[in-house]
Amino acid sequence: MRNVLVGIASLGGLLFGYETGVAAGALQNAEFSWTGTSDGQLLLSTATLLGALVGALAGGRIADVVGRRDVIMATTALFTLGAFVSAIAPSSLVLLAGRLVVGLGVGAISVAAPLYIAEIAPARRRGSLLCVFQLMITIGILAAYVGNEVFADRPDGWRYLLAGGVIPALLLSGLALVLVESPVWLALKEDRQSAVAVLKRIDADSSTEEVEAIARTPREDRGDDLAEVFSLAGRGAVLLAIGLFFVQQFVGINAMIYYSTSSLAVLYESLHFGGQDWAGLSLAALGVLAALVAVALIDRVGRRPLLLLSLTGVAVGLATMAVGAGLNASFTHAYVVSAAGLYLFVASFGVGLGPIPWVAAAEMVPLRVRGLAMSIVVGSHWLFDSLASPAGLLLRREFGGPLLLVLFSGVALLGWLVFRRAMPETNGLSLVAIDRHFTERAARITDSRLVHYMATGVATMGGLLTGYSFAITAVTLVLIEEDWRLGPLQQGILASVLVAGLAAGSFLAGPLSDRFGRRYVLMSMAALFVTSAFGAALAPSFGWLVIARTAAGIAIGITSPTAGLYVAEVAPAAIRGRLLSFEAVAYGLGAILAYCVGLGLEDQPAGWRTMFGFLAVPSAIYGVALLTLPESPRWLAAAGQLSAARRSLVRLYGPAADAELAAITDLKRVRDAESKSAPGGRVRLWQPTYRPAILVGLAVMFLIVFSGWDMVLFYAPTILKEIGLNDTTVSFAATLGLGVVFLVMTVISLTIIDRVGRKPMVVVGLFVMAACLLVMAGLTTFTSGVAQWGQVASLAVFVGAFALTLGVVGEIVISELYPQAIRGPAASLSHGMRSVFAIVFTLTFPLLLDFPGLTVTLVAYAAISIVGALYLMRALPETKGRSLEEIGAYWESRRSAVTPVEVPMS
Repeated sequence: MRNVLVGIASLGGLLFGYETGVAAGALQNAEFSWTGTSDGQLLLSTATLLGALVGALAGGRIADVVGRRDVIMATTALFTLGAFVSAIAPSSLVLLAGRLVVGLGVGAISVAAPLYIAEIAPARRRGSLLCVFQLMITIGILAAYVGNEVFADRPDGWRYLLAGGVIPALLLSGLALVLVESPVWLALKEDRQSAVAVLKRIDADSSTEEVEAIARTPREDRGDDLAEVFSLAGRGAVLLAIGLFFVQQFVGINAMIYYSTSSLAVLYESLHFGGQDWAGLSLAALGVLAALVAVALIDRVGRRPLLLLSLTGVAVGLATMAVGAGLNASFTHAYVVSAAGLYLFVASFGVGLGPIPWVAAAEMVPLRVRGLAMSIVVGSHWLFDSLASPAGLLLRREFGGPLLLVLFSGVALLGWLVFRRAMPETNGLSLVAIDRHFTERAARITDSRLVHYMATGVATMGGLLTGYSFAITAVTLVLIEEDWRLGPLQQGILASVLVAGLAAGSFLAGPLSDRFGRRYVLMSMAALFVTSAFGAALAPSFGWLVIARTAAGIAIGITSPTAGLYVAEVAPAAIRGRLLSFEAVAYGLGAILAYCVGLGLEDQPAGWRTMFGFLAVPSAIYGVALLTLPESPRWLAAAGQLSAARRSLVRLYGPAADAELAAITDLKRVRDAESKSAPGGRVRLWQPTYRPAILVGLAVMFLIVFSGWDMVLFYAPTILKEIGLNDTTVSFAATLGLGVVFLVMTVISLTIIDRVGRKPMVVVGLFVMAACLLVMAGLTTFTSGVAQWGQVASLAVFVGAFALTLGVVGEIVISELYPQAIRGPAASLSHGMRSVFAIVFTLTFPLLLDFPGLTVTLVAYAAISIVGALYLMRALPETKGRSLEEIGAYWESRRSAVTPVEVPMS
């Protein structure tokens, strides 16, 4: 009976493969009746992927609550409804809705079916039975291509192809009645009797040892499920599975299957086989054969050897394709080399890298939270799928781009090196034994800060949204001006409302995060980012666009300081500087993403709307990712929620949580005693104890703006034209180059800041920046081309010095400088004043360029940097390696006549 159950559950793989095959490749030549073009393919693929991501994230938790069998049965309704709606869609909007519903089913079945198969399979055959799911995926893809051939010449043939998904959905809905519930799930629900009965029904000779061991395993409270997923043992398995899916998607499989066959089309036409359609069909058929080989070998050879062999073949295949692409211009039959590499790639992928991530995920996820953990892993698969697909579009435009293929090959080689070391062999092991392996491996790790890096990475994703929002303003302004014929005043308003909103949000950040908590404020701002993105994309008039961009500015103003506070309060002192640098890196990535999106969409009708709307995607991901974060333990302790603070510290520090809590609560008692006689609100900021810290923070924010950085941020193209680079394309290319310099130097800063220290970096950086500005000022007296590029080089060094020092260190100082009693309002005040400084700068800089001119302006900013460096040499304490409590105690000691010995600060 076991084989029958596996076959029924694997029909979910058939639906998975068919629906993604239809969305991805089979309809690439279809013309949609309401447009007369193939643009609907983008709706098919995008909507299906988005629905699959949501379905996967929700499906695992539901499978933990109601069972694997019920989720499999429920998805059949989604597949049937979505297929019918898509097939009869009278418009693109209805098609989008239908594919979203199908995507929900694909995502949920991709979680529930592998879980179910792994939990009913015996250890000795689990690999091959799980590979049947992958086999059915490949058969589904093949069916989609065959269907495309059958209906290719029929009017509205794509409707029949979409309706074809109803057949396997109805088949699964009927056969699913035969399914029994997973014995592992029943054992996890402490229903030992039912688990044993089901196991005997599946196979009378089955051993009940595993389900009895699971039933005896102590069950934690449901509120700690997420903590268990990201425990040291849990995250080891989860991250390994996510890594497998990352390599699976980023070796270029989407480029080959979704948008492939340019070289194969030439080959097939030369053989009189017909070209592109037959080429895609041959790849799908090869995928089925490779999956059959995987079914036969995986439990004999083992997961790890088969994976390494597969990665080797994938890398060689990609390298061969790169060689063929390189020869394409000079060798008439180079397409044969590319085709050979492509077939080797697909065969190697199908034997190992295709099925093994699904096998490993279903086997390795933590035992007591299998559904939740599986949803995170499979959700990452769909996220990677959606990110990797644009690479396929690039390869479709210019197939055989050697650089892209070499990059894919490099990912395969990197995967080989990583998994050769990290991938355990699970062949023949029970689920309990696999879970025990990761638990024992975690027990051997004495110190791990991965959870701090993960929490920081999630919290600082807001920096990516900020960088994108600022950079996309410059990119879209030209397009909006052309579309709406904006005057100079309207352009100025549109550029400045983001900064105005940022200023308002910055002043609100402290009170809001102190009142409602850091995490909840960040989550609400993610929603505001989504709203502002759609508001700008759909704005019917200039006024609505201004409102939407103001809302985006408010979201930035609240998110940036709140994320900094959160990271400072969860980070260990030894790596706090490094973690606080993450937001600057994310900012640089966001800016580069904006430039790339702009380049990709600049020629599209009303492309600026899509550029604005694109921000909703990372914003929504950010909001969902924030659900995994614990609240700041220091904020919880300050709010009197000590038990919640301890739970948060357990997730962050593990066994050291009680010691951390003791340090926090000792300081809290001192602060509570002092606060009884202290004034409240912002008045407290100007008490003698806190005033020096406030002044230092405001000075740092003033220098970030008036050292000349905002000149680059807002006026880089203008500066380059003043220098003499009047060609717009050259100017924008140079601006993008400065963005790359900023990102690279920010990453370097991240690696050295906790070794060098904050104070020396910011002081030296200010002197170097001043020197760059003085060199630029001196070169303005020359008109030669050498002098112009000398100024560009000086500007690049200026940007690099800022990113390496003040750009990163300034934000870090603001996040860690202030005592806990005033941290929220003080950080809010500092960021708010930075926005005010930025507004003043943007208003005065054009006037200064007009009179007294660029030379004097550069000298003035250099003088400000020098004076600021001298002031910070005296006033800025070194916070490297100090806990937040020690930094707060330093400011306390300045009020006292006694120099503290226990808190030495330089």
